[in-house]
Amino acid sequence: MNGGRRTLRTGLLWAAAAPPVLLLLVFFVLPLAYLLFVSFMTNSQTSLYALQPTLFNYVEVFSDPFYLLIIRRTLLATGVVLILCLLLGYPVALYAARLSVRGRLIMLMLMMFPLMVSNVVRAYGWISILGRGGVLSVTLNGLGLASRPVHILYSFEAVVIGLLTILLPFMIVSITNSLVAIDRRYFEAAQSLGAGPWQTFRHVTLPLSSPGVTSGMMLVTFLMLSAYVTISLLGGPRYKLLVSLVFDSASTFRWPRAAALSFVLLLIALIIAAVIQAVMRPGRVAGGKT
Repeated sequence: MNGGRRTLRTGLLWAAAAPPVLLLLVFFVLPLAYLLFVSFMTNSQTSLYALQPTLFNYVEVFSDPFYLLIIRRTLLATGVVLILCLLLGYPVALYAARLSVRGRLIMLMLMMFPLMVSNVVRAYGWISILGRGGVLSVTLNGLGLASRPVHILYSFEAVVIGLLTILLPFMIVSITNSLVAIDRRYFEAAQSLGAGPWQTFRHVTLPLSSPGVTSGMMLVTFLMLSAYVTISLLGGPRYKLLVSLVFDSASTFRWPRAAALSFVLLLIALIIAAVIQAVMRPGRVAGGKT
């Protein structure tokens, strides 16, 4: 009887899991495998690709000084945005976690409200602020703080500012949810043992919030690497990142090169995610224990 029930339960579980697994296989795994196949083909002027296997697309990416410059620039921009999101987001998350439930919900709702506005609209807003004749330049010149027009647009700083305003809420929400879940008795125990605010933060708050910090950093990384619209509008032709080259190759019908660049971008994302996991070690937090 027990064996029959176990078999029936297993069959029901497989029946429930089969549709989403099938959808994942058909609409994600197979297209990704096909894209990987295309990345090893030769570029063609008359068709999607020429059926001639080659490693040239990857060799060119990792040997051409231009592509190496773009990769280094992508890593630098990702690192700066990631660090700024963490440094700015953690204090805000600490403050939000100490609010009442209603106050915290209102704060997070107001913070997430800008995400309802399209990234294109926000990028054009930053263009009107950071351009040569923009709000920032006019204000600085009017106050006598600058003797000539200030032009930040189409630069590293413009890209970082634009992405920071988009990605910072994701970091704050992730860390806040992790901080709220920490049992207050751990803080009381640390204080009863003579730990000061810094020691409590270092040995209790930060380790127990590592799952939220990790998820926030990974979310920011993945969204940063794929934020083509913001990078294109604020960086312009003078400041391209790797995702810009993927679009440029696809728009000029060099599909194998675009596929190869896509997988290089995916590899970078996975490496950064692995580093974040290794440094933060969120798995050490189990059941609220360090």
